[in-house]
Amino acid sequence: MVFEYCGTDYNGWQAQNSVKALLRNKTVENEILKAIKIITKLDVKLFVSGRTDAGVHALNQVANFKLPFYYDLTRFKNALNGIMPRDISVKNLEIVHDSFHATYDTISKTYLYKINSGFRSPLLSDKSWFVKEELNIGLMNESANVFLGRNNFFNFAKRERREKNRNYHRVITQIKVCRKNYGFDIFIEGEGFLRHMVRRIVGVIILCGTGKMDIKRLTDMLKGENQVRNIICAPACGLFLYSVRYGHKIYC
Repeated sequence: MVFEYCGTDYNGWQAQNSVKALLRNKTVENEILKAIKIITKLDVKLFVSGRTDAGVHALNQVANFKLPFYYDLTRFKNALNGIMPRDISVKNLEIVHDSFHATYDTISKTYLYKINSGFRSPLLSDKSWFVKEELNIGLMNESANVFLGRNNFFNFAKRERREKNRNYHRVITQIKVCRKNYGFDIFIEGEGFLRHMVRRIVGVIILCGTGKMDIKRLTDMLKGENQVRNIICAPACGLFLYSVRYGHKIYC
């Protein structure tokens, strides 16, 4: 299943287990599971390419599940889209090999972050981060290049107490900063991401683009030394899961 959603009104991807949480918070996974159950009368387990946080959007999220019988895929897709809320839409359904796993088979993911600068666009208010300061694209690209390759992202992850021994090394394969009429699009591709990692990378690129942070400080941060002061975590509203790459194809 390939689908897109606007995450503005959702408490992230992951289904909430408790009854209290279900009543208080909407999640994308819960809405999809409910729609599948209405059609199939079955409780299925969804395996997803990656969980998104509250307020984060997706253009091409990938998930898979198993059914004990066959459905006409076009009719199934249309039925799902007829049931689900207007801010979630199934783009494609396909049958995959029984061994396929949307989580573990992921080779890389690309995230898109939208920056609204120059003028504040009301149409982008919940789909971008409005930055008032003037941004230097040369400095943004220079800082983006520092992230390429394998680095220690200790300073770029939301850390939990129970994760004291976690490995914070990740590989970033590509970052592109593209100028747009409303500001900038930042594409970040990597083999895997820590929680809040993309949003903190964007925050630092913006700090460098405004001249508030220099490249040496950024280089020191990627050595894993604890230097979390003054790091901006970009708002969730500007972040989109853009594409997911597997061995057999890329969903984009």
